[in-house]
Amino acid sequence: KNELVQLTFGAKYVGYCGNMCRAFSIGKMPPAARKLVDAALEAVEYSLQAIRPGRTAADVFAGYHALLSRYGYENFTLYGPAHGTGHSEVEGLWLGRKADVVIQPGMLFNIDIWLSDGTYGLRFEDGVLVTAGGLRQLTSFRREAIEL
Repeated sequence: KNELVQLTFGAKYVGYCGNMCRAFSIGKMPPAARKLVDAALEAVEYSLQAIRPGRTAADVFAGYHALLSRYGYENFTLYGPAHGTGHSEVEGLWLGRKADVVIQPGMLFNIDIWLSDGTYGLRFEDGVLVTAGGLRQLTSFRREAIEL
């Protein structure tokens, strides 16, 4: 009760992997946990807007890092806001600080916001396909702070 619970759902279809992660609490979230959830949800929304054809991975990461810095969480993440997915659930390409790859239509990513402050930890993860006009969301279930 009153702690974060993490659920991760994965599937493999015709050789390709998909994943979705959500954090929630049974009872009211402690303020520090709620702050972590709020930061993660904002990072998901940022990523949904920022991952576009023609942008570099490093540019997307820079905005993600700046967002986390506003919360004081820039050192509480393992990697950038998204990674490739395909035959393995987590595979390259990483949208990281030094990645000079230009995002192109046809690329498949999991937006994967992994944060831990040492007391609380969570992941929000959703699959997206880059299209010529932006992103096609492959998972979108209930992106909010869930208190049961």
